[in-house]
Amino acid sequence: MNSNSLDSCVPAPVCQSNDYTFANLDRVVSNTKYLGDSSKADWVYSGQPLSYNGQVLLTMAEGTVGTLMASTTYVWYGKISAKFSTSAGAGVVTAFILLGDSKDEIDFEFVGVELESAQTNFYSQGVTNCKQAPPLPRHYSTPGVSTN
Repeated sequence: MNSNSLDSCVPAPVCQSNDYTFANLDRVVSNTKYLGDSSKADWVYSGQPLSYNGQVLLTMAEGTVGTLMASTTYVWYGKISAKFSTSAGAGVVTAFILLGDSKDEIDFEFVGVELESAQTNFYSQGVTNCKQAPPLPRHYSTPGVSTN
């Protein structure tokens, strides 16, 4: 392995403007098979995602913690939006999370059977003693963020 040379690491791919749809899972690859080349995959996953009616289903197979998906590119700034449906059930959390390498995080979580509002958390450099923001109504929207 040549991990000591400057050209041995894949550069951090920068996000470009795009609308992602999931008519199929051709650009979605398992995190155990992804080798760092964002030109070959838009998303990595753990778990069992399924393509259904032009959408991706993040399943929660019995005995698992569910399915996770992550973008293969970095977002430095800009507008990000997502449209997703939540799952009901005690102990089930549906979340949309923006997470940086420095552990900066903004998340929107729909917890269990309380699906009419999102819980939000903001972390800076992984510090978890920040105040939790007040719950957002289900159809809340801000520039770049939509929980519909």
